[in-house]
Amino acid sequence: MRNIFDYRRFLKFARVCEVNNENHICSRDKEVDDLYDMFHMRHSLHRKAYQHKAVNIIEFMITEALVKADPHILIEGSNGETCRMSEAIDDMEAYTKLTDHIFEQILYSTKPELSKAKDILQNIICRRLYKCLGQTTPKTPIEASQKELMKYSEEVARAKPSSTDVDLKPDDFIVSVVNLNYGRKDKNPINDVHFYTKKDPETPIKINKTQVSKMLPDRFAEQLIRVYCKKTDEKNLEAAKKYFVQWCITRDFSKPVDGDITAPELTPLKAEWDNTDDGERKERARGARAELFKRMPQDN
Repeated sequence: MRNIFDYRRFLKFARVCEVNNENHICSRDKEVDDLYDMFHMRHSLHRKAYQHKAVNIIEFMITEALVKADPHILIEGSNGETCRMSEAIDDMEAYTKLTDHIFEQILYSTKPELSKAKDILQNIICRRLYKCLGQTTPKTPIEASQKELMKYSEEVARAKPSSTDVDLKPDDFIVSVVNLNYGRKDKNPINDVHFYTKKDPETPIKINKTQVSKMLPDRFAEQLIRVYCKKTDEKNLEAAKKYFVQWCITRDFSKPVDGDITAPELTPLKAEWDNTDDGERKERARGARAELFKRMPQDN
């Protein structure tokens, strides 16, 4: 990904100024736009790379494999005692042995008790990943604890639309909540930065967002909700996407980008999901009235 932030220029204009009897790294006032670019680039990297939907589901699948393998892999720790992977954090000698070789140990194992974990890792290697049904956003942030995520999976499984006869279970769904921001949660990070001017480089100042541009963001954090399905055959996957759209309607989340394609019979049920402009809406209404008129009995 192309980096729009010029860190060399930032370092060139950085200097130390005293703020409330403490030394702070300050930047030149004309560099405020570049700093906004830096935080925007950070957000873009998380959205497009670090928290990409494929990256997240691979992390989940690796975790799932390690949990299934945990009872069957013992690691020698201090005093010759053995422990599980999940217990190694309490024994530093055992913990230092938790390296990437664990992945290959499971992948190439012939032990039948590791077969389920091995199958998951083999699917990752062959790119047979759980499928992402779509992405939505809540109007207000939702809780993302493990307990709540399991509850969301149950909600999705209960959101069976009448347009499908496929029955899916909570274990078929994975709900992932991704929090993205500019590095200071919902706050503007530039509010914590001090600047200096060319005329008086020793005096630190603050620069308000309104002094920079009226086109800067009003919000500095967002939450993405992604739902995945473990069943990847076409029939179950098509049904699961309808479950997901129905769940978004029930929870009053934003419309998935492909909602009109995957569940065209559901999206019209929510008025605020109508993306058509006034002209197209009026044309549809005229067409509906004309069709209704054709069906009316005519007087002889």
